[in-house]
Amino acid sequence: MGCGVAQPPPGRTPRTPEYNPGIRAPAAHTQTTPGPRLAPAPTPTQTLIGRVAEVVALDELRAAAEHGSGAVALLTGEAGIGKTAVVEEAVSRAAAAGVTVLTGRADPDEGAPAFWPWLRLLDSDVDGLSPSLLALADAGEPAAAARFRAIREVLSALAVVATRTPLVLVLEDLHWADPASLALLAALAREVSASRILVLGTSRTGLDLPEATVLPLGPWDVPAVAAYLGRLGPAHGTWAAVVHQLGGGNPLYTRELGRLLVREGRLARPAGDLDLPDSLRRLVTRRTAHLAPACRVALGVAAAFGAEVDTTVLELVELAPAVEAGVLVDDPWAPARLRFAHELVRQACYADLSREARIGAHARIADALAAASAAPIEVARHRVRAAVDPASRRLAAESCVAAARQATAALDHGEAVRWLTRALENESTAAIRLERAGAAYRDGQLDLAVGDCEAVVDEIGAPAALVIRGLGGFGGPLAPALLRLCERALARPLDDADRAQVLAQYAFLIAEMHDGPRAEPISREAMTLAERSGHPGALVAAIHARHEIMDPMLGVDEVLDLARRGAELAVPGGRPDAELWSRVWRLDAYLCLGDLAGFDAEQARLAELADRLGWPVARWHLLRARAVRRMLSGQVTEALVTAIEARDLALRAQDTSAGLLLPAFQDGLGQLTGDTPGWDNDLAAIAITIPGVPVGVTMLARIAMRAGDRERAAEQVAQLRGILPRLPVDGRRPFIVVSAGEVAAWVGDRDFAAQCYRLALPYAGRYLNNMSSCNGAVDRSLGVIAATLGDPAAERHLRDAVAMEERQGSPPFLALAQLTYARFLRTGDPKTSRDLAGRALATARRLGLHKIAEEAATLAGDDLLTAREREIAGLVARGLSNREVAARLFLSERTVETHVRSILRKLGLTGRADLRGTSQYQH
Repeated sequence: MGCGVAQPPPGRTPRTPEYNPGIRAPAAHTQTTPGPRLAPAPTPTQTLIGRVAEVVALDELRAAAEHGSGAVALLTGEAGIGKTAVVEEAVSRAAAAGVTVLTGRADPDEGAPAFWPWLRLLDSDVDGLSPSLLALADAGEPAAAARFRAIREVLSALAVVATRTPLVLVLEDLHWADPASLALLAALAREVSASRILVLGTSRTGLDLPEATVLPLGPWDVPAVAAYLGRLGPAHGTWAAVVHQLGGGNPLYTRELGRLLVREGRLARPAGDLDLPDSLRRLVTRRTAHLAPACRVALGVAAAFGAEVDTTVLELVELAPAVEAGVLVDDPWAPARLRFAHELVRQACYADLSREARIGAHARIADALAAASAAPIEVARHRVRAAVDPASRRLAAESCVAAARQATAALDHGEAVRWLTRALENESTAAIRLERAGAAYRDGQLDLAVGDCEAVVDEIGAPAALVIRGLGGFGGPLAPALLRLCERALARPLDDADRAQVLAQYAFLIAEMHDGPRAEPISREAMTLAERSGHPGALVAAIHARHEIMDPMLGVDEVLDLARRGAELAVPGGRPDAELWSRVWRLDAYLCLGDLAGFDAEQARLAELADRLGWPVARWHLLRARAVRRMLSGQVTEALVTAIEARDLALRAQDTSAGLLLPAFQDGLGQLTGDTPGWDNDLAAIAITIPGVPVGVTMLARIAMRAGDRERAAEQVAQLRGILPRLPVDGRRPFIVVSAGEVAAWVGDRDFAAQCYRLALPYAGRYLNNMSSCNGAVDRSLGVIAATLGDPAAERHLRDAVAMEERQGSPPFLALAQLTYARFLRTGDPKTSRDLAGRALATARRLGLHKIAEEAATLAGDDLLTAREREIAGLVARGLSNREVAARLFLSERTVETHVRSILRKLGLTGRADLRGTSQYQH
């Protein structure tokens, strides 16, 4: 029965990973034979999880004890927290260091003799130590005196033994220790500092030991739980947070949950619901088994309340014993709130409730929360769980609607959809379904929004047709369904205001599907009815429809006026989307006018609006604005990244038509960088997806031109020739007319180019820039077309384009305009051509616009650098230093340095490294 060096405590099986894997990490093999462990102790990070600091602290205390500065260390923490695992690690390391380890454990059973853990510790093979040191049987000696004598004899014996060998005394479960044992420990703690003894105790509670170093063990954090689960086998990363939340980071509970996951083969799969295993339920139930029945009932109600219980709302005076038992924990800074020590404890208490008790508890809690004016979401989650009859189901639906509106106010539209879905499960009404459609639209769940609207449009009419606004572009997949909603709503009796709004929505969708002639009279009727009704919402809708069927470049002043009116009507009309569209229209107008200062100010207002609304569509427009602004500034890489981010957001919001805007944006960038959108080999496939759509055909024609595919471009021009006579007047018209003329000129179709030129002339002085993409000053394209036609107006257009880009302040499009003008002047005025090309080259190299830089360098010719500068540039490009160049050309180093600075300035380069990458000077 001895407790020899490094042996396990008497009367118990050595702790192995199989016995307690939730505390000590599993291993392939663990030594279980009693006796000293002779191998060097492993580092704590190899065998323990999350307890490195404690093991290191015990190592330091043991090392100090070995040198005569003993100490008492007390590991504290709840059951299963891993105290024994840390002790075992410390014992293993002490034994490996040649230290004698003696162990004892307190017993919770009644009848255990005084000094029981010490008796077990002293029952050893160490000379001078024996349980007889604590014998109290001398006849006639007072009990107190006998106890004092025994304690002194034990202290003396331990001190003598420690002079021969350092000692580590392990006393576990001291929360069960008898007063005599604690008195001996307190006496040793007062004297141990001058000895070679380290006392290592464990307790679930604190002890009155002022001299002790207390090491409280807290729960594992999520990374520690993840590390433990990883030891069990391949573990999906989502389980760590779930297991940590459920087990509260308690290693013992984590072990049981981990065993369950391994047993069910779920550990490697994504996390899901996790039922409480029976073994863990029994383990948890022990913590509450000794509590009075009234306390256990109150715990069940508290478990229904949630992880935290607000005692100001729910008076449960019977919970005091649960706090004393550590089942519930209070916060001295918030004494009115109690929380369960572990989520597992709460779940076990909740699972013990009968169905009737559970429903009654939730009903009681919901009533109490409602009476206390608690947050609607708090009330709703209990109303739902108490909904069993028509009255309670109606209450649940009302609470869920209130919760959804709270979520909407917080811009959490996804949460609003979830609560409204709960409401519909309890009471399905058209009003709730319409409200869910609105929340789903704002959250980007467009399929759900359309489905809800279709379900109620015949019952409620106009409101269902007006939920989803501003979508359906390019005849996208939503457009037919939205058109049908309008048609079904218009089949019902409507007042002027409602009819105006539905007609406006109808006109907008028809115009988006490229049928402007049909949309125009419908839009006009909508405006007439809106003005007659005076209804703000109807006026907003009519304004939106009007904007859709006008040419915004020719009517830019009217666009700004419509934007102003729409913004003014947004609040009285209850149409926050009206402000959104007004800001987008302004942004397009400022781009058309080349007013970047106005654009920047409006973009800031759009950012504020997007934050206020929290709508994906508002965020999408903001990203588009940022992408365009970065393009105009010459930040081509950042611009493309932002445009892709906008596209991805639109696709997540199920607006697939918005994905077609990315190629248009890439095409605009391609003018500057020479990069094609990556669609060169897929043009036929794209044409199939948007057959005959004017803007799509135009985009394909431009991409083909950018890729140098004349045959493909000519095919698209042939289609455009048939499209142009019936082209509707709308926001896409300028892009189609100008681009068609430029591509026609490129493929040599002079007749069609001349036709497009005449139609595009009214756009002179404007910029073909909008929120979808930028193409720069219209005059640049007019100059290109006119040059092909031999029209003398070409030079004026190109000169005006350079002036316009200078005025706008867009470096990349200024470089493009300079290059285009230089190309035109190459034979007629070579000196001016080279000067323009040189300026374009400097800008292009600075911004990384490779396509412009390549042609500009050719046009700039020999006049850009002097003969000596070209010679020096070639040597520097080959990697020679200034000193080496000076030696090669018989120049001073200072002269070479001056030439290099001039070369860098002329070429728009920032340093010698850039010149070394300029291959044209390496010969």
